[in-house]
Amino acid sequence: MNIAAELTLKSLRSHHRAAGPHYRDALVTACRKAPPPFGTKNYEKTYRDVARDPNWMALSLIQNAQGEGEGSGHLWDLAASTPDAHVAAQIKAHAIDESRHAKAYVAMLDITFPDVVDNGSRAQLVSLSPGYTQRSPLEAHASSPYASAITLDDLIQMNIAEIRTLVHHIIQRPMLLAYCAPERRRRLALLHDRLRVDEARHIGYTATLIEEFAQRGKADAVKRLMQERMSDFNAITNEDLGRGAFEPL
Repeated sequence: MNIAAELTLKSLRSHHRAAGPHYRDALVTACRKAPPPFGTKNYEKTYRDVARDPNWMALSLIQNAQGEGEGSGHLWDLAASTPDAHVAAQIKAHAIDESRHAKAYVAMLDITFPDVVDNGSRAQLVSLSPGYTQRSPLEAHASSPYASAITLDDLIQMNIAEIRTLVHHIIQRPMLLAYCAPERRRRLALLHDRLRVDEARHIGYTATLIEEFAQRGKADAVKRLMQERMSDFNAITNEDLGRGAFEPL
């Protein structure tokens, strides 16, 4: 089994629940037919090679904060536009998590590289998070391209993105800890652990919703879309690797 599929299914068993049969089959098949490069040793080696530059590592944390903040807004618009209240609540919770993650990456930057940003720059970085909470009014941004009801395609793309992020966390952790001063490592590890648990939960709820689509007669669509979107992610990842870059988590 591809390592990305194996890690995903193991994470689901540990932090969520066992994957549904349709989802599991679709994921394993997609990873076999379109093996994700982020589940390979070469990908891990390339990441570790570029992460040996502390400036690159610090910048990657800033990019991660930006990506989480933007993703949070996109999820908020989806949640606000999804009529199924049960599904919308899960997407809203995901958006709140990513809003918090944007701040967590800034905190990890401060812990690992305490002299990189001044107070003014730090305030700007913290503002990358939209600051969503359960009390925030659930309204879509005007003219947002994400202001529409969630679809199966959306869920599959979200699921694959969260799998890639989980793999990134596993690769990233030892590099960050190596840069961090010993007296700060415990705090950094706790922050990183929380992010990883959140990613497992995001994989879990999207996998459950995908499974529900499959059980309502869309099993073939689930399998087809999982492979198509995995191939799309692979193309983007390979392009990034070709120019020595990594997409934000």
